[in-house]
Amino acid sequence: MAKATAIASPADLDAVASVYLLKRAIKGDLEVKYLDHSVIDTMEADYILDSPHGKARVMRFDHHDTKEWTCSAMKVVEYFRMGEPERRLAEAVCWQDNAGWRSLGRDGMDNLLDTALKSLMVAGYKSSEFDSIFKTIFDAMITKFEEDVKVVKSIEAGTIFRSDSNEVLAVKGDFPKDVIFQEFAPQFLVKVSRWGISVTRSAKLQSPDLNDFREQVMTMDKEHINRWFFHPQGFYVGYSTDPDKNEDIPVDPLVFSREILSFVKGSRRTG
Repeated sequence: MAKATAIASPADLDAVASVYLLKRAIKGDLEVKYLDHSVIDTMEADYILDSPHGKARVMRFDHHDTKEWTCSAMKVVEYFRMGEPERRLAEAVCWQDNAGWRSLGRDGMDNLLDTALKSLMVAGYKSSEFDSIFKTIFDAMITKFEEDVKVVKSIEAGTIFRSDSNEVLAVKGDFPKDVIFQEFAPQFLVKVSRWGISVTRSAKLQSPDLNDFREQVMTMDKEHINRWFFHPQGFYVGYSTDPDKNEDIPVDPLVFSREILSFVKGSRRTG
Protein backbone atom coordinates (compact mmCIF):
# COMPACT_ATOMS: atom_id res chain seq x y z
CA MET A 1 0.00 0.00 0.00
CA ALA A 2 1.41 3.39 -1.01
CA LYS A 3 2.34 5.93 1.61
CA ALA A 4 -0.01 8.84 2.16
CA THR A 5 1.66 12.11 1.24
CA ALA A 6 1.57 15.44 3.04
CA ILE A 7 2.98 18.82 2.14
CA ALA A 8 3.44 21.45 4.80
CA SER A 9 4.49 25.07 4.80
CA PRO A 10 8.08 25.96 5.73
CA ALA A 11 8.57 24.43 9.16
CA ASP A 12 7.11 26.42 12.02
CA LEU A 13 5.41 25.22 15.20
CA ASP A 14 1.96 24.96 13.60
CA ALA A 15 3.23 23.00 10.60
CA VAL A 16 5.30 20.59 12.72
CA ALA A 17 2.44 20.07 15.20
CA SER A 18 -0.04 19.56 12.36
CA VAL A 19 2.17 16.85 10.88
CA TYR A 20 2.49 15.16 14.27
CA LEU A 21 -1.27 15.19 14.88
CA LEU A 22 -2.04 14.00 11.34
CA LYS A 23 0.30 11.04 11.76
CA ARG A 24 -1.37 10.27 15.07
CA ALA A 25 -4.85 10.51 13.53
CA ILE A 26 -4.36 8.37 10.44
CA LYS A 27 -2.17 5.81 12.25
CA GLY A 28 -0.34 5.12 9.02
CA ASP A 29 2.88 5.82 7.23
CA LEU A 30 3.10 9.37 5.98
CA GLU A 31 5.62 10.93 3.64
CA VAL A 32 6.07 14.58 4.58
CA LYS A 33 7.74 17.48 2.82
CA TYR A 34 8.12 21.02 4.17
CA LEU A 35 8.16 23.34 1.18
CA ASP A 36 8.02 27.03 0.37
CA HIS A 37 4.52 28.27 -0.43
CA SER A 38 5.53 29.15 -4.01
CA VAL A 39 6.62 25.54 -4.56
CA ILE A 40 3.51 24.11 -2.90
CA ASP A 41 1.40 26.10 -5.35
CA THR A 42 2.28 23.64 -8.15
CA MET A 43 2.18 20.50 -6.00
CA GLU A 44 -0.39 17.84 -5.25
CA ALA A 45 -0.59 15.65 -2.15
CA ASP A 46 -3.10 13.73 -0.07
CA TYR A 47 -2.90 16.35 2.66
CA ILE A 48 -1.89 20.03 2.62
CA LEU A 49 -0.94 21.45 6.02
CA ASP A 50 -0.73 25.09 7.07
CA SER A 51 -0.81 26.42 3.51
CA PRO A 52 -3.53 27.76 1.21
CA HIS A 53 -1.58 26.58 -1.85
CA GLY A 54 -1.39 23.33 -3.78
CA LYS A 55 -4.01 20.65 -4.42
CA ALA A 56 -5.14 18.33 -1.65
CA ARG A 57 -6.52 14.99 -2.83
CA VAL A 58 -7.99 14.13 0.57
CA MET A 59 -8.02 17.20 2.83
CA ARG A 60 -6.47 20.61 3.38
CA PHE A 61 -5.81 21.70 6.97
CA ASP A 62 -5.18 25.41 6.87
CA HIS A 63 -6.33 28.27 9.07
CA HIS A 64 -5.66 31.09 6.61
CA ASP A 65 -9.19 30.84 5.23
CA THR A 66 -10.86 32.00 8.45
CA LYS A 67 -10.83 35.01 10.76
CA GLU A 68 -11.09 32.73 13.79
CA TRP A 69 -8.20 32.56 16.23
CA THR A 70 -7.33 29.01 15.36
CA CYS A 71 -4.47 27.10 13.75
CA SER A 72 -3.91 24.27 11.33
CA ALA A 73 -3.15 21.86 14.17
CA MET A 74 -6.62 22.50 15.59
CA LYS A 75 -8.13 21.90 12.15
CA VAL A 76 -6.60 18.39 12.25
CA VAL A 77 -7.92 17.76 15.76
CA GLU A 78 -11.44 18.88 14.86
CA TYR A 79 -11.61 17.02 11.55
CA PHE A 80 -10.59 13.69 13.10
CA ARG A 81 -12.51 14.35 16.34
CA MET A 82 -9.43 13.68 18.38
CA GLY A 83 -9.46 13.63 22.18
CA GLU A 84 -8.95 16.26 24.85
CA PRO A 85 -5.17 15.65 25.15
CA GLU A 86 -4.68 16.34 21.43
CA ARG A 87 -6.91 19.43 21.72
CA ARG A 88 -4.78 20.70 24.61
CA LEU A 89 -1.69 20.39 22.43
CA ALA A 90 -3.41 22.18 19.55
CA GLU A 91 -4.55 24.96 21.88
CA ALA A 92 -0.95 25.59 22.89
CA VAL A 93 0.01 25.80 19.22
CA CYS A 94 -2.92 28.08 18.37
CA TRP A 95 -1.96 30.41 21.22
CA GLN A 96 1.53 30.80 19.81
CA ASP A 97 0.40 30.97 16.19
CA ASN A 98 -1.97 33.82 16.99
CA ALA A 99 0.69 35.93 18.67
CA GLY A 100 -0.25 35.03 22.23
CA TRP A 101 3.38 35.77 23.06
CA ARG A 102 2.47 39.46 23.04
CA SER A 103 1.14 38.99 26.56
CA LEU A 104 4.49 37.66 27.78
CA GLY A 105 7.80 39.25 28.57
CA ARG A 106 11.02 38.04 27.05
CA ASP A 107 11.49 35.39 29.73
CA GLY A 108 8.11 33.89 28.87
CA MET A 109 8.81 33.94 25.14
CA ASP A 110 12.09 32.08 25.65
CA ASN A 111 10.16 29.15 27.12
CA LEU A 112 7.79 28.68 24.21
CA LEU A 113 7.86 25.62 21.99
CA ASP A 114 8.20 27.94 19.03
CA THR A 115 11.51 29.26 20.38
CA ALA A 116 12.75 25.69 20.78
CA LEU A 117 11.96 25.01 17.13
CA LYS A 118 13.67 28.19 15.96
CA SER A 119 16.69 27.24 18.07
CA LEU A 120 16.96 23.98 16.14
CA MET A 121 16.86 25.93 12.88
CA VAL A 122 19.61 28.30 13.98
CA ALA A 123 21.67 25.35 15.22
CA GLY A 124 21.60 23.85 11.74
CA TYR A 125 19.10 21.02 12.10
CA LYS A 126 17.21 20.05 8.94
CA SER A 127 13.45 20.03 8.47
CA SER A 128 13.53 16.25 8.20
CA GLU A 129 14.91 16.11 11.75
CA PHE A 130 12.25 18.33 13.34
CA ASP A 131 9.53 15.67 13.24
CA SER A 132 11.62 13.14 15.13
CA ILE A 133 12.74 15.62 17.79
CA PHE A 134 9.30 17.11 18.33
CA LYS A 135 7.64 13.70 18.35
CA THR A 136 9.46 13.01 21.60
CA ILE A 137 8.31 16.35 23.03
CA PHE A 138 4.73 16.06 21.80
CA ASP A 139 4.43 12.42 22.93
CA ALA A 140 5.44 13.49 26.43
CA MET A 141 2.93 16.37 26.37
CA ILE A 142 0.12 14.07 25.21
CA THR A 143 0.97 11.62 28.01
CA LYS A 144 0.74 14.44 30.55
CA PHE A 145 -2.52 15.72 29.09
CA GLU A 146 -3.98 12.20 29.17
CA GLU A 147 -3.07 11.99 32.84
CA ASP A 148 -4.59 15.44 33.40
CA VAL A 149 -7.95 14.18 32.10
CA LYS A 150 -7.93 11.46 34.76
CA VAL A 151 -6.78 13.91 37.44
CA VAL A 152 -9.59 16.37 36.63
CA LYS A 153 -12.20 13.71 37.43
CA SER A 154 -10.48 13.02 40.75
CA ILE A 155 -10.34 16.74 41.54
CA GLU A 156 -14.07 17.06 40.88
CA ALA A 157 -14.72 14.13 43.23
CA GLY A 158 -12.42 15.67 45.85
CA THR A 159 -13.93 19.16 45.80
CA ILE A 160 -15.10 20.15 49.28
CA PHE A 161 -15.98 23.81 48.69
CA ARG A 162 -16.44 26.13 45.75
CA SER A 163 -17.79 29.65 46.04
CA ASP A 164 -20.51 30.83 43.67
CA SER A 165 -18.23 33.24 41.78
CA ASN A 166 -15.24 30.90 41.83
CA GLU A 167 -13.22 33.08 44.20
CA VAL A 168 -12.30 30.07 46.33
CA LEU A 169 -11.99 26.40 45.45
CA ALA A 170 -11.08 23.83 48.12
CA VAL A 171 -10.05 20.30 47.18
CA LYS A 172 -8.99 17.29 49.20
CA GLY A 173 -6.12 15.40 47.60
CA ASP A 174 -2.51 15.90 46.60
CA PHE A 175 -3.34 17.13 43.08
CA PRO A 176 -0.99 19.15 40.82
CA LYS A 177 -1.73 22.85 41.20
CA ASP A 178 -1.10 23.58 37.54
CA VAL A 179 -3.95 21.27 36.51
CA ILE A 180 -6.34 22.79 39.06
CA PHE A 181 -5.63 26.37 38.00
CA GLN A 182 -5.77 25.52 34.27
CA GLU A 183 -8.98 23.51 34.37
CA PHE A 184 -10.95 25.17 37.20
CA ALA A 185 -9.45 28.70 37.26
CA PRO A 186 -10.08 29.53 40.92
CA GLN A 187 -8.85 32.85 42.23
CA PHE A 188 -7.71 31.17 45.44
CA LEU A 189 -7.00 27.47 45.83
CA VAL A 190 -7.28 25.72 49.20
CA LYS A 191 -5.58 22.35 49.03
CA VAL A 192 -5.95 19.75 51.78
CA SER A 193 -3.78 16.64 51.77
CA ARG A 194 -1.69 14.39 54.00
CA TRP A 195 0.97 17.10 53.75
CA GLY A 196 -1.23 19.74 55.38
CA ILE A 197 -3.39 22.61 54.21
CA SER A 198 -2.50 25.58 52.02
CA VAL A 199 -3.90 28.56 50.16
CA THR A 200 -2.45 29.67 46.85
CA ARG A 201 -3.50 32.85 45.06
CA SER A 202 -3.84 32.67 41.27
CA ALA A 203 -0.78 33.99 39.43
CA LYS A 204 -3.14 36.27 37.51
CA LEU A 205 -3.83 38.26 40.69
CA GLN A 206 -1.57 40.63 42.58
CA SER A 207 -3.84 41.07 45.60
CA PRO A 208 -5.03 40.65 48.26
CA ASP A 209 -1.88 39.97 50.25
CA LEU A 210 -2.34 36.70 52.14
CA ASN A 211 -0.06 37.97 54.89
CA ASP A 212 -3.10 40.03 55.92
CA PHE A 213 -4.99 36.78 56.51
CA ARG A 214 -2.89 36.09 59.61
CA GLU A 215 -5.50 37.56 61.98
CA GLN A 216 -8.19 35.15 60.77
CA VAL A 217 -5.74 32.26 61.12
CA MET A 218 -5.03 33.40 64.68
CA THR A 219 -8.73 33.16 65.54
CA MET A 220 -8.86 29.61 64.16
CA ASP A 221 -5.51 28.29 65.40
CA LYS A 222 -3.74 30.52 67.89
CA GLU A 223 -1.97 27.53 69.45
CA HIS A 224 0.03 26.67 66.31
CA ILE A 225 0.33 30.08 64.68
CA ASN A 226 4.14 29.85 64.57
CA ARG A 227 3.89 26.73 62.42
CA TRP A 228 1.94 28.53 59.73
CA PHE A 229 4.03 29.80 56.81
CA PHE A 230 3.07 33.11 55.23
CA HIS A 231 5.02 33.72 52.02
CA PRO A 232 6.64 37.18 52.03
CA GLN A 233 5.25 37.88 48.56
CA GLY A 234 1.72 37.32 49.80
CA PHE A 235 0.51 34.65 47.39
CA TYR A 236 0.70 31.61 49.69
CA VAL A 237 -0.19 30.47 53.22
CA GLY A 238 0.43 26.95 54.43
CA TYR A 239 0.53 24.60 57.39
CA SER A 240 2.60 21.44 56.98
CA THR A 241 1.95 18.09 58.66
CA ASP A 242 4.09 14.97 58.81
CA PRO A 243 2.15 12.13 57.15
CA ASP A 244 4.24 9.55 59.00
CA LYS A 245 3.11 10.93 62.37
CA ASN A 246 -0.61 11.00 61.53
CA GLU A 247 -0.82 14.68 62.46
CA ASP A 248 -4.17 16.40 62.17
CA ILE A 249 -4.75 19.68 60.41
CA PRO A 250 -5.49 22.23 63.15
CA VAL A 251 -8.41 23.87 61.31
CA ASP A 252 -11.61 22.63 59.76
CA PRO A 253 -11.06 22.82 55.95
CA LEU A 254 -14.62 23.95 55.24
CA VAL A 255 -14.55 26.68 57.89
CA PHE A 256 -11.08 27.70 56.71
CA SER A 257 -12.27 27.98 53.09
CA ARG A 258 -15.21 30.14 54.08
CA GLU A 259 -12.88 32.39 56.08
CA ILE A 260 -10.70 32.79 52.99
CA LEU A 261 -13.76 33.75 50.95
CA SER A 262 -14.78 36.29 53.60
CA PHE A 263 -11.24 37.69 53.64
CA VAL A 264 -11.14 38.02 49.84
CA LYS A 265 -14.51 39.75 49.64
CA GLY A 266 -13.66 42.04 52.54
CA SER A 267 -10.32 43.01 51.00
CA ARG A 268 -12.03 44.00 47.77
CA ARG A 269 -14.62 46.13 49.53
CA THR A 270 -11.92 48.08 51.38
CA GLY A 271 -9.33 48.03 48.54
